[in-house]
Amino acid sequence: MIYLDNAATTKPCRAAIDAMCSAAEEFGNPSSLHGMGLRAEKLITAARDTLAKMLGGDRKNIYFTSGGTEANNLAVFGTAHRLAKQGRRVITSEIEHPSVIEAVHRLGEEGFDTVFADVDGNGRVDTEKLAASLTPDTIFVSVMHTNNETGVVQPIEEIAAAVHEKCPKAIFHTDCVQSFGKMPVNINRLGADMLTISAHKIHGFKGCGALYMKNPRITPVLYGGEQQSEIRPGTENVGGILAFAAAAAECGCDTEEFRRKRGLMKRRLSERLDFIRFNGSDEHNSGSVLNVSFLGIKAEILLHAIERHGIYVSTGSACSSHKPQPSHVLTAMGLDGAAVGGAVRISFAASTTDEEIIFAAEKIADEAETIKRYM
Repeated sequence: MIYLDNAATTKPCRAAIDAMCSAAEEFGNPSSLHGMGLRAEKLITAARDTLAKMLGGDRKNIYFTSGGTEANNLAVFGTAHRLAKQGRRVITSEIEHPSVIEAVHRLGEEGFDTVFADVDGNGRVDTEKLAASLTPDTIFVSVMHTNNETGVVQPIEEIAAAVHEKCPKAIFHTDCVQSFGKMPVNINRLGADMLTISAHKIHGFKGCGALYMKNPRITPVLYGGEQQSEIRPGTENVGGILAFAAAAAECGCDTEEFRRKRGLMKRRLSERLDFIRFNGSDEHNSGSVLNVSFLGIKAEILLHAIERHGIYVSTGSACSSHKPQPSHVLTAMGLDGAAVGGAVRISFAASTTDEEIIFAAEKIADEAETIKRYM
């Protein structure tokens, strides 16, 4: 098997598995006052320390959630509802993860003034246009760090600076689910007030994520417990949290190595096929994702054809794979129907080998040529 759908999820690493197993032994409730509870709480504190160190922040500012989607929803709804008396404008981009876009659409239905910033043909947010949309009424801005479909890295530092300069009371949030563990993510260098991370994208387990908040000023989305300062109540997922930290500790954050692997796949496909186009900026790319359109071919047909060879890729965001709509990311970039319909996402892990890339590229090209002849 050659697994090249790492933007959807990753295989749990041995350190994460061992951490999860250890949590099965230390099964006490972290809120309990007896020794077992205190030991579980201590383990969570150590996990906070690990993640906070990687983010360049303080452990007290980490709030664990059930994943990136919940963390993004908490950031969007929690901030907007808390600051609604100060303003009603909420800004995001056209290429965000559905957990941000759909949450912002919901705010629009509640009467908030919502703005969706444009991106250029390379998949980069137009910073000048976004800055022009900032008004004194702006309370929240969210732009993802690395796009989940193209791997394009957004100019977060520039956007954060513009938000803080023009709207000092506004909160700037960035979704770092696809960048954390694959490239350096430091909340102070990015200039963000909040950021989202997720365990299963970095070889942890599904069902665990976190929202980092420098200065928590949000209204809870969930109620019914005092855990995590009542901002995110509910008994903590001890096993998931420990596995998250264990997986994070093993991440090399080697952006250049990811870019090298992406470049190898791109070259191999280019040598064989003349009916493809690569989507998204090369210069501003994490290297973890290669988005390629096979023109004149339906991506789903190619996906199932190469699966026969044990090669796994995707046609876009895993969160949208069962919906018939075309990719909102590629559409926002201005791609036509043929390019969008033929787009395949190939995403890499640190463990992906050159041999796997070369073999996969050969089989993808073989199947694409066969399909093309009969289309």
